[in-house]
Amino acid sequence: MGAPAPRPNNPFMAQGLLPGTALRIEVSTREGTESYATRIEDVDAERVAILVPMRGLKPRPLAAGTLVRSVYIYRQKRWRFVTEVIGHSPDGAIEYLRLPPFIDCHERRRNYRLQVAIKPSRIYRLVVDGEETAEQEFEGTIVDLSESGCCIASKAFALPGERLGLEATLPEAGDIAVRARVVSVREPEAGYRMRRIHCEFLEMPRAQRDLIARYLMRRQIEMRRRGQL
Repeated sequence: MGAPAPRPNNPFMAQGLLPGTALRIEVSTREGTESYATRIEDVDAERVAILVPMRGLKPRPLAAGTLVRSVYIYRQKRWRFVTEVIGHSPDGAIEYLRLPPFIDCHERRRNYRLQVAIKPSRIYRLVVDGEETAEQEFEGTIVDLSESGCCIASKAFALPGERLGLEATLPEAGDIAVRARVVSVREPEAGYRMRRIHCEFLEMPRAQRDLIARYLMRRQIEMRRRGQL
């Protein structure tokens, strides 16, 4: 017998999020990152039902609220999404994941970027002078954000390869303090004064990456509710 027919209220049928699909998930632990295998049992408009994840042939149930990074293959492409555990079936055999607000194809881009408007508490340039490192602060606004980097709108000059420090509060998520490298700079268009400084994060602790992922997920959920996504 094949997998049961998917319910019509599954918004991600075209992306292959279907019952019977094998899923590889990653979660952060105190010791690092753990990877598990599971299978999708059902998908509806609110949640994804999966078998309790397995590792080493042993079930590894996850606590509600656990941030989950999931990857699966569909039509010879790798698809991924970030979500969280929201509950379990009464018999404990099934875990429920919140329906992700967005599913990204690996072939399209490295990380999904979300437009934001976040004013950091500090942005500073790291300047090495001999054996000492100085910090030169400047003003700017984060205008898009992903787990791997961000774009800063600023009047300040910047050059590719420069190292920056960034401290900011992500609403309803928490504080981040990261280092970044300037990848490219787009000069202001006619009539504008702001440069676009594109950065990639460097040596980011897993906890900081998870915090950004959770913030992006919740923002996308809210945007979907408002019909903006």
